Amino acid sequence: MVRSAAALLAVLILSGFAAVQQTATHTVVAGDTLWDLAQRYYQNPFDWRRIWEANRAQVSDPNVIEPGWVLNIPGRDAQVSDVTVDAPPTQPAPPSRSIRDVRTIFHEDTAAMRAGVVRSEHSSYLPVPRDQVISAPWLVPVEQALADLGTLDSFAGGANQSTTPRGWNRVHLAFNGEVPSVGTQVLTYRVTKVLENVGQVATPTGIVTISEVGGGEAVAIVTKEFDRMSLGDRLAPMPGYGLRPGQFAQEVSGGGEAMIVGFAGTAELQDVGTVAFLDQGSDHGVAIGDEYEYVDQQAGRDVVEGRLQVVGVRANTASARIVGMSDAVFREGRVVRLARKMR
Repeated sequence: MVRSAAALLAVLILSGFAAVQQTATHTVVAGDTLWDLAQRYYQNPFDWRRIWEANRAQVSDPNVIEPGWVLNIPGRDAQVSDVTVDAPPTQPAPPSRSIRDVRTIFHEDTAAMRAGVVRSEHSSYLPVPRDQVISAPWLVPVEQALADLGTLDSFAGGANQSTTPRGWNRVHLAFNGEVPSVGTQVLTYRVTKVLENVGQVATPTGIVTISEVGGGEAVAIVTKEFDRMSLGDRLAPMPGYGLRPGQFAQEVSGGGEAMIVGFAGTAELQDVGTVAFLDQGSDHGVAIGDEYEYVDQQAGRDVVEGRLQVVGVRANTASARIVGMSDAVFREGRVVRLARKMR
């Protein structure tokens, strides 16, 4: 009897402890974002949706969490419950900039038409040019390996003291495995930036086309330059494309959300043309040409403050170019919604 009572008590204690472990809470302070909270509690900022889904009744807009709110943090131990940290020191607001008059593919007025900026459904132009897709930087998340076909090894033939191959130069390519056939195009790239806890930014530098193969080696010709090439640049497969003239993104309702997890450049303030990285990719249905919007829903407003167009897609991430914005609305942790989908 004593043993049975002790066993029952242990079960009750353990089950109660397990229930406590399931959900902890966090009291929001100024400066908190779902992105930062996911990094703090899960060591993976890409898990921000776990927190949002657990707090949908309170957090209707994932861009807005107010100081003083108590958020549930699912799947965390009780000892992280009710964590409160000091608010970060007040920082001066960035200088206000307005670029509302910048014309993009979203404008259909006569001036834009005369300037050659038109929506793709009104023309035979491609919504995203092929070179823009191929040259787009991409994000390699921390748990993934870089593309590693080989390296741009050296110049082929003749004395050359430069370390910068240029257009139509012949170069040796060192492959880690099977050497591709003559005529194959290969992308050259280098890592240009590391986003802490997020991943590495890979930036294409050009395209080389294999012209000779023999003895396990390959000679290629530099056929396109996107940036300054260097000996030692890595090799990657060419990204897929597949867009056709006349295709365009059509409006959708209730489009999915994606979070901006970083930017390709080093500027403090983002501008039109900057590439942002989204935490959704082809595995989530994202396609080249999809258009996302940031809508300010505070104080009853429903104003589109910024637009992004997807120019590159990987399995779990996408590269999106800023094509319109009002002031400095884009930053890490900003959630955007799919507004137009490629058909």
